[in-house]
Amino acid sequence: MAYLEWCVDHMSRPVRMKPTRVGSVVEDVLERIGIRERVERSATAARWEEVVGPHIAGVTQASGIKGGTLFVEVAGAAWMTELNMMRRTLLRRLNEDRDHGRIERIVFVQSDDGETVSFRRARNLKGRS
Repeated sequence: MAYLEWCVDHMSRPVRMKPTRVGSVVEDVLERIGIRERVERSATAARWEEVVGPHIAGVTQASGIKGGTLFVEVAGAAWMTELNMMRRTLLRRLNEDRDHGRIERIVFVQSDDGETVSFRRARNLKGRS
């Protein structure tokens, strides 16, 4: 029951409601407006650096999600080859402990602007301070 409906129904007699976890309210709202899965997938993708560790994170960057596909920018062909061999393991680790927002596929895309991902990331972070 929506809050406004509850107020109208109970204006003459105050009734105490049990507290509700904010997280469950947010999940319900996201579900109702049809974006829960997209938000959950974004949260999963945000774990990329944590999942792959600093070495791989230095040469990659999660650059986008479309449907259940995570696109990861990679700084060089040798790294693309290595990461393609690790794809299943990375996908499993990325989705670990996730009931919702699971990534179904990872697509590695080579950086084409001549800069390494780590150099560009460092430059972007400098500009923020």
